[in-house]
Amino acid sequence: MSNDISLREKISFGIGAVGKDMGYWIMAAYLMVYFTDVVKLNPAYVGFLFLFARIFDAINDPIMGWIVDNTRTRFGKFRPWIFIGTLVNCAIVTLLFFDPTPYFGPMGVMIWCGLFYILWGVSYTIMDIPYWSMIPAFSSDSKVRDVMSVIPRTGAMIGGQFVVIFGLPIIAFLGKGLGGTEAQGFFRYTLLIVLCFIIFETICVANVREHVKTPLRNKIAFKDMLGLLAKNDQLVVIIVLTIIQQIACNLVFGTMVYYFKYAFCREDLYPYFMAAGAVSQFIAFVIFPSLTEKTSRKTVYLLSASLMVVGYLSMFFFGSTAGSNPFVAGGAYCIASLGNALALVCTTVMLADTVDYGEYKLGTRSESIVFSMQTMTVKFGGALANFMSSITLAVVGYIPNEVQSEGTILGLRTIMFVASSVLFIIMMVIYLKKYKLNGAFYKNMLSALEVSRSEALDKKAQNLKVRYAIDEDAVSIKVHAANKTEAINMLVDSLKDNPNIEDLEAFRKAVFARESESSTGIADGIALPHAKSSVVKKSVIAVATLDTPIDFESQDGKAVDTLFLIASPEDADAHLSVIGKLGLILNDATNVRSIKEVTNTLDLVDLIGKAEKNAIAAG
Repeated sequence: MSNDISLREKISFGIGAVGKDMGYWIMAAYLMVYFTDVVKLNPAYVGFLFLFARIFDAINDPIMGWIVDNTRTRFGKFRPWIFIGTLVNCAIVTLLFFDPTPYFGPMGVMIWCGLFYILWGVSYTIMDIPYWSMIPAFSSDSKVRDVMSVIPRTGAMIGGQFVVIFGLPIIAFLGKGLGGTEAQGFFRYTLLIVLCFIIFETICVANVREHVKTPLRNKIAFKDMLGLLAKNDQLVVIIVLTIIQQIACNLVFGTMVYYFKYAFCREDLYPYFMAAGAVSQFIAFVIFPSLTEKTSRKTVYLLSASLMVVGYLSMFFFGSTAGSNPFVAGGAYCIASLGNALALVCTTVMLADTVDYGEYKLGTRSESIVFSMQTMTVKFGGALANFMSSITLAVVGYIPNEVQSEGTILGLRTIMFVASSVLFIIMMVIYLKKYKLNGAFYKNMLSALEVSRSEALDKKAQNLKVRYAIDEDAVSIKVHAANKTEAINMLVDSLKDNPNIEDLEAFRKAVFARESESSTGIADGIALPHAKSSVVKKSVIAVATLDTPIDFESQDGKAVDTLFLIASPEDADAHLSVIGKLGLILNDATNVRSIKEVTNTLDLVDLIGKAEKNAIAAG
């Protein structure tokens, strides 16, 4: 396992968050007002729709996490789903902001909006869960995780705040400013967001990869999924805390447009408040790693909740009525935004830690199932908050595009700022009483995990020498090589990140030196280029199957389409043991045929592991 995350990976991961949250915040910030003020849906219907859709979607999240955790491809288990989910979600959000009122009656409009809103949530899940699941797969080092948790939060803030700050003026320009309607403005703005979403996720998928290597494990049975969640007591604590946090935050953000339009009566200041809040969030993201290092994650988490309580109560008392001083209101909002940003990063890091805790306590590592809880709780909390906000608007007599009564405004202010503050206080109490992944316990847990992983790998490697010599990142399926030299170079290059090879170029020279003595093409289209070298610490194998066979000067004269590159230390016994067991596997015609036909990287690794077990049993 390497803790070295390249700058390119960090930037690409952050860019992915920018696009992802641009796609999210066009929904979070504008969909409710689009439904009520543009499409003219009844607020009570909107509230029930949000509640039903989010609860339905939240139930699907662990299922998607289970699917991702059981995915095995040459590109890893996360990146394919990020890309697929992005494309599907972009198609659906485009239809969601396509105004159906000229084509359908009231019932048809309700069905259109309800159907595509539900589909939006399901499709967003497909890409959101694997994206966040990448964090514990980058590193087990807490400092690296702190940084890798800040990066997507910063990117999400940039993407989300761009949509929020510039959304209303851009929508107005693209609609009425171009001689169209408000509905057309929303639709055209959506097309711009969708384009950015696709481009940014493509950059992310192309450049990030998984770094944490754990012993290969069996797939998680669906029936075991709920057990993994329920038995991870620290994950349960995080679920409760996150639901409370999301309800509280969405009570504010879900009605922020109404606050500026009807309570504060300064809709023109909305972009400026959002920009100031974004600056506060950016500051929080920048200082988070230093804060946790100088104090502790526990201190930072409690500080974050306290800042939100102070900020939102200040907005209620001093900055939420017509005529309130905008600088006082803005300052209070910045304080709350600072706390919100710190809380978001803390929650992400804590979730990553519960992945390790689950492996430590239950012996099973399930990144995506755990991180499905983040998306599930965000949606569930948001659904409850939007439901409460919508019902509040209906109960207190909210009338779209009209001057609101004092009772309506007071109800809005109370829900936004007082109710949310009470929830943050409850959150702090639960955290203090129930959360324990801090201090010495957390450090001892990580140390025990490293030992158990190493012991598990060493124990299996003693018997399955070929299987555990294979570098899963150095397995290539149906790739092209023009000739023998190109094929060997490709195999050597695939080992560039393997920690067991200290000098790749020295090893490359050793391989070609061995090949110059005699061809390592054996029979049946298979070649075993190999070399012993002092730059190799432990036996390593790279594998490639070719789309077109090449001449390898093999003993039987057949062209080669399957290659195993064997890197061995200066230990004759180790070298002969690996090459001998590989020979046993390849002596079986069924194994050879299966290896040549395989289309998936990890399926090939599994196949070789099973073949080695069978060879050992037969011997």
